[in-house]
Amino acid sequence: MFFEADIDAVLLDMDGTLLDLHYDNHFWLEFVPQQYALKHQLSLQQAKHHVYAQCDKVTGSLNWYCHDYWSETLGLDIHALQHKTKHKIQLRSDTLWFLEKLKQLNIPTYILTNAHRSGVALKMQQTDLTPYFKKIISSHDFNTPKENPRFWLSVKEQLQVDLSRCLFIDDSEKILAVAKQSGVGFLRGIATPDSEKPAQSMQAFDAIKQFSELFKRA
Repeated sequence: MFFEADIDAVLLDMDGTLLDLHYDNHFWLEFVPQQYALKHQLSLQQAKHHVYAQCDKVTGSLNWYCHDYWSETLGLDIHALQHKTKHKIQLRSDTLWFLEKLKQLNIPTYILTNAHRSGVALKMQQTDLTPYFKKIISSHDFNTPKENPRFWLSVKEQLQVDLSRCLFIDDSEKILAVAKQSGVGFLRGIATPDSEKPAQSMQAFDAIKQFSELFKRA
């Protein structure tokens, strides 16, 4: 357990870290293609082929996460559609326990997410997590995704924190790597971002299945 001595702040990804990634995987991989197929009178297979191909073009860029971009690209109102599946938005199993623990330890906690602001608003509305955080930052605020070192420079400037004394948790190994290069001192991956998929393995970072693992002494 290193929190009291070494950590000034905890930086948390949202989707796949605090929230079950099943909602997003279902929404983007199943529901959006279904709606595209209905609108354009295509088979679901044809619609998936088209939607996935469009995703491949912008993977890792801010557009990949932008609801406005996808509304224009696919001709669908992504902002409205997300509300139709909002019942699938769920916390990961021990998220509330973890946030309460950080609150008890009086450690400042922040969300750093690539999610579009409309998605953030809906998910906070559904989960009531907002009071746990000093600030919620979307990469859209900086016009650059977490995959870009410029994002981390902006975080450091806005939060006025020493990144070397921050813990950052994310389900993306690529993003964790950029955070490390940007000077974040403590990093953990999430092994089970989607409750309905097998655990993922990370090559360069320790990954946890439960937040309680962070408090186990060696």
